[in-house]
Amino acid sequence: MKGMKTLQENLRSLPKYTLSEEQKQRVSMALQKEMNPKKRIKFVKPFVVFTLMCATVFTLVLSSDSDRWFNELRQSFQPQIELTAPEATVFKNHYDVIGVEGKFGILVSNEQFVAEDARRGSKLMLYFWGDPSQLIDKNFRVEARNGYNENLVLSEGVLSTPLINEDAHSLASFLPFPADGKWQLSIFVEDRLFEEFTVGVLPSFPKTEDYSLISHPMELAVGEETEITIESSVDSEKGIEVKLLNEQGSIVSEHIFNQDGSFIEGSGGYIYHYSGNMIFPENGTWTLLIEGEKTKPFKNRP
Repeated sequence: MKGMKTLQENLRSLPKYTLSEEQKQRVSMALQKEMNPKKRIKFVKPFVVFTLMCATVFTLVLSSDSDRWFNELRQSFQPQIELTAPEATVFKNHYDVIGVEGKFGILVSNEQFVAEDARRGSKLMLYFWGDPSQLIDKNFRVEARNGYNENLVLSEGVLSTPLINEDAHSLASFLPFPADGKWQLSIFVEDRLFEEFTVGVLPSFPKTEDYSLISHPMELAVGEETEITIESSVDSEKGIEVKLLNEQGSIVSEHIFNQDGSFIEGSGGYIYHYSGNMIFPENGTWTLLIEGEKTKPFKNRP
């Protein structure tokens, strides 16, 4: 305020048409004194904001959900592209298949794939309809692309003679989808585009360090008791303790999942399955506490 008064006094003392060098200097100095504090304030505020942002980022890095946050941050900087192919439909080829009726279908155990999961993409039957002479013994390739322009080759191989009502088929395996969301599948035969459609990929199965669900929460009925299966390399004949926590971290229900089977995985070790009944009382965000190990928060509906 003192600087402003000085500035006003100097201005009142100015000649009507001209300024002397001394007067110009006095005005300039007064202006500098008035403006300098504002510059410091303008500098300090962005610095404080930047510091707070850095602290927030650091906190997120240390949090258990940092992988998801970094993935969302990375995607936010990527330009989104439009997926123009129509959505896959479910139709019959003796069994339920998904794809484009009369052109291409995939026999899967569920209608949706799950991100980062190889199980639902293993041993898939691919059905092709068209001119058999242009399909049988020809090379095929299945590519996938999402709205963030992530691309991968899901599968490739050679087409064989038909099994049921199709004109060619192949027993194939898909690589896991790296992320959830909508993906556009492009099917090529001899490097020529044969068909395109989109499929929905669910978020990865909730898991801890030692336990992983193989029943997806987004496929379970809300408000109904449903059997859920958890797999682990941990052998526990007495079963495992499973607690369902709501978004506030409060325990909603507690369960004992009993061991009901095992198998030998590729590396030679045993994998054990545990099953139990659970109810998701409503749509929301949940966490599972399995033998003291927490999953990351997950939703039971898209």
